[in-house]
Amino acid sequence: MIPQGLPTVDALTQAKGAQVVPNPADKTEKAARQFEGLLMSVMMQAMRKTVHPSGLFGDSGQTRSTYEYLMDQAVVDRAVASGHGWGLAERLKASWSRHDRTSLKKDASGD
Repeated sequence: MIPQGLPTVDALTQAKGAQVVPNPADKTEKAARQFEGLLMSVMMQAMRKTVHPSGLFGDSGQTRSTYEYLMDQAVVDRAVASGHGWGLAERLKASWSRHDRTSLKKDASGD
């Protein structure tokens, strides 16, 4: 099984040193997941500001904020990589593909 987000490339092609052309669908999925992760990260940071420090990560301001950031980022990365985010990435991909199809139809019709 290939992990999500990794491009599927033939090992023989890599060994020969051939130029690998990324699949546009892979790029679209990666961009959608990155955007979803960015929004999740911003939300986690905003939520973190509303909570009083528990002392779990120490009392030093900079040390605590670094550990909290790393923990939040790990949670976001895990959610996005496993596909258990908000579902925003799937909606973005669907929207972008509809936009691409309508753009292609307009280009084909000469508008």
